[in-house]
Amino acid sequence: MRNATRANDHLLRCVWALELFPEMPTRLRSAPNRQSPSSSPGHDLVLSSLSPEILARWWSQFARDQLRAGLNFSRFDTAEWRSLFLLVSGGRFDGPGGRRTVGGPGLTDSTDESDKEVCAYLGGCHSLSASTDGASTESGEGVYNVVLYTHVPLLVATFRLGSEPATAENLFGNLQESLNGPLTANVATDSAEYMARGATTMSLFKSRRLCALVTDSPSNMVALRTQAVARGTFLFAFGCAAHAANLVAEDAARVPQIALALRAALLVPVFFTRSTRARALLKAVRAGLEVGGGRRVGSLRTYSRTLWAGEGATIASVGANLPALRHTLLENTHSAVPFKVPRPVADAIRSPTISESMDACTPFLALLARLMAVLEADAAPLSSYAGVFGCLRAALANHFVPLAVGSRQQLQASLGRRFTAFSDPLVVLAW
Repeated sequence: MRNATRANDHLLRCVWALELFPEMPTRLRSAPNRQSPSSSPGHDLVLSSLSPEILARWWSQFARDQLRAGLNFSRFDTAEWRSLFLLVSGGRFDGPGGRRTVGGPGLTDSTDESDKEVCAYLGGCHSLSASTDGASTESGEGVYNVVLYTHVPLLVATFRLGSEPATAENLFGNLQESLNGPLTANVATDSAEYMARGATTMSLFKSRRLCALVTDSPSNMVALRTQAVARGTFLFAFGCAAHAANLVAEDAARVPQIALALRAALLVPVFFTRSTRARALLKAVRAGLEVGGGRRVGSLRTYSRTLWAGEGATIASVGANLPALRHTLLENTHSAVPFKVPRPVADAIRSPTISESMDACTPFLALLARLMAVLEADAAPLSSYAGVFGCLRAALANHFVPLAVGSRQQLQASLGRRFTAFSDPLVVLAW
């Protein structure tokens, strides 16, 4: 009885319930407070059955709201949710259904209204950008996803460029065809005709909303960018900012001061990961130092060359563990049966020069990794591309002074070179 009373009070105040079922207050207030064999177990309210039209409206409303909120389509398809829906509806509605219902007819009915709202929003945008990224199907075939986004984080449309041979010509043809879809046809304006009449990029800049194409940087994607601009589909194109930042980290690994720290940082985790006894002793020593009042440090981190920006985390983890590593070597010498430590690993742990190099390069590499995360996944506006590279280059002039002047100059040169290769002057003007 108590639960039914709460449900009754909630429905009388619920804006959505009143919108979907305007007669509900009258029925609830006039319904007798008794148990009925026709009602679901535990329900005290006797309500007439819902018409097919009202049920269809409820299903459609749920599908539309799940789509807008980004909820997975099976979110409410559980015994607990179905029980709750039966409770609040007087046993007449058990929820929107599973993913086949919500993601099938329910989704089809809801996307038209959602698409109209998105198109209305796009009509007020001064500019858009299109991004491509690689993916794979369940069968292992390669495809390219295209995402359009505005100057605020908003997913506009996604479509695939197909899994046929990924030549620049094929990708460009599929890209043009996809841009003529319902969401993008009113913003994707081809400039080829105007360029042929002598119009310049700057003269078209203000009137075009789909200005730029950004991709990752395999050779076929670089060729796609070149072709898309040459044929007038986009006014300019540029490479992935996060990829450019990652290549700056790759260049940093060649700076002598950083290379010394990186070589040592690679040797130490590999040895302690492969040696069971060494790893166990290091763990015990680290725990003992923490109990004795030392600061807590994380474990050693291995390093993957597929993400060069991770070198900062690897170097930082070894640097933070140096006191424990040195105690581990000392404890090992007192062991009755010491394990063998390779000479390069021992030198990397004991060398003050290597320790100083780690301390000097860690702040810059850690900041570079964080900036790369900011630029990743196309979440940052175009201005961040120029701003991050420009500010980091300027900061190297008077900051990160533990790095030698020559090392900082090499890093400045890398930032300038990678920005020039991946970017376009219009990136700065776009925002």
